[in-house]
Amino acid sequence: MAKKYSRELAELGSAGGDALNNAGRILADAARLAARYSRDEIAPRARSEYAEHLAPLLATGLAAGRRYLRNTPLPVVKKKSGLGSFIAAGFAIALVAGVAYVAWQTLRTDDEAWVDDETDVD
Repeated sequence: MAKKYSRELAELGSAGGDALNNAGRILADAARLAARYSRDEIAPRARSEYAEHLAPLLATGLAAGRRYLRNTPLPVVKKKSGLGSFIAAGFAIALVAGVAYVAWQTLRTDDEAWVDDETDVD
């Protein structure tokens, strides 16, 4: 590379480095300002809104749900075992066996699978 081009490239690199340093400083200042604004303005407002509006609403909803569950008897349903449940159980067993076989084939060592390094290639 000619000296002229290498000198220009070096100047461009130093200018680029200065720009990156400035950008880094700007980003750090912006992050610091955003954190301070969040801590001073947003977090207190969010806490007060939660305490004034959301917490009472959640408490009311939970109390109503508990009252409903306490007053509603839950029906007891006898589960029948049919042909579908046996077929599903068979598929599940076959699936587990297939996964176990694939894992065993993947993780086993096969001494015959290695190629000898001393082959003569011309």
